[in-house]
Amino acid sequence: MQNILLAAGLGKRSGGEKLLLPYKGRPIITHAVEQSLLAGLHTIVVTGFRTREVEQALKQLACPNLIITYNENYSLGQGSSTLVGAKALRDGEDFFISLSDMPLIRAAHYHFLARHFTSSEALRPLYKGQIGHPVLLRASFKAQILEQAVPFTMHELLKDFHVEQCIVDDEAYVRDIDTIHAYAELLMHPKP
Repeated sequence: MQNILLAAGLGKRSGGEKLLLPYKGRPIITHAVEQSLLAGLHTIVVTGFRTREVEQALKQLACPNLIITYNENYSLGQGSSTLVGAKALRDGEDFFISLSDMPLIRAAHYHFLARHFTSSEALRPLYKGQIGHPVLLRASFKAQILEQAVPFTMHELLKDFHVEQCIVDDEAYVRDIDTIHAYAELLMHPKP
């Protein structure tokens, strides 16, 4: 399987810092990418804002399973980054779309969702009524994404398809670090 990790946004609510903030001694994005690779996923990181710093943070993870690609239109939102990531996907393989500001997502979270991906076209985790990430999509969605006009959202992309919800009991699926307050909470209550 594959994973598009979105890491291009402006991060306005965190002052543009969120992916580079330290967590357990390393930038948040490093945790996200490392766990994707540990899950055995062909990992495509889409950068944009602060791309050089993000690339530097990921240098130690360089391997054949990691592709870093740049979205020059990152200011147009996540849809534009999803489109850039889809262009780097291998054909015929299901794939995740993940957020790089979710440092609590581990390889086991990807494996759990993959085990529950049965007959639906898309799968999303649901934690206490809240839709989370990563999203797991059939290989055929690559073509759907490549046909999208930017800007678009994940909701717009999925609205005409059957999206299965997988009930989960781990807040990691919904715990993103969008603000400095969320980051402070993460540091006060770190997960093992």
